[in-house]
Amino acid sequence: MIDFNLELKKFKPAVGVEVGQSDLFDDDIKDITDLVDEMVKEQLGKEKEK
Repeated sequence: MIDFNLELKKFKPAVGVEVGQSDLFDDDIKDITDLVDEMVKEQLGKEKEK
């Protein structure tokens, strides 16, 4: 049987996993929906110029 208390005492977090929630959800980075939105707007602009 697993002794959870012993396992928790031995636990060491992986190196480089100190990323906080604010770093993960920072609005400065564009996600795929932002990129697709820009591409659609660009295409619509080109079609209006024709």
